[in-house]
Amino acid sequence: MSPNTPRHGPFPKIPAGSGKLVLGALVFDGADLLDIMGPMRIFGQQTNTLDIEIKFISSTSMLKPIRTSQQVEITPNYTLENAPKLDLFFIPGGFGTRTLCNNEETLKLITARVQESTWCLTVCTGSGVLARTGLIDGYNATTNKAAFEWPVSEGPNVNWVKRARWVQDGKYVTSSGVSAGIDAALYVLSELTSLETAEMVATHIEYTWHKVASEDPFADMYEYTRS
Repeated sequence: MSPNTPRHGPFPKIPAGSGKLVLGALVFDGADLLDIMGPMRIFGQQTNTLDIEIKFISSTSMLKPIRTSQQVEITPNYTLENAPKLDLFFIPGGFGTRTLCNNEETLKLITARVQESTWCLTVCTGSGVLARTGLIDGYNATTNKAAFEWPVSEGPNVNWVKRARWVQDGKYVTSSGVSAGIDAALYVLSELTSLETAEMVATHIEYTWHKVASEDPFADMYEYTRS
């Protein structure tokens, strides 16, 4: 079996009878700005055919603005405790992921949100948070090549794929670092709508989409992922 072959089936399609989908993007101090906004640009593109609403979800019990690693603030719409059901749960990376993994109460709330979701997408070290929940034990996943060892330490029972721009396994899609989240979001969009829709969005934003998940030029730049 190829390391990129899903062990838990294809990416789920939109359930029959679904109305507007709700995307819940987890935000927290120290999150990476492009990890968040790159995929949100894809899902929020006016010309795509996906009927989806984007909501920012605070990792704390307060709705105060969070400050990304790039000094840009984002004001959340809900907390993990009071948000409505989230069809697509999104976890970005950034240095703040380490803090999330050290807070057991927050991890319990994240775990519940992932479990209720139809799909879950992570970018960069956001996969470390997902791995810490234990929900992807035995699943394929990837993460930022420059920080690969930390997510591995959070999920030793995950089948970590070193050479991958993104990995899909069942309802989970995990991407490599930062800009790879755009590639993964386009993949998710193509699965929920069509390849033509995703290609149209990529063209509209003048982005060269890395469509082949296993083509990862950054894996060779780091000793840990080169092997």
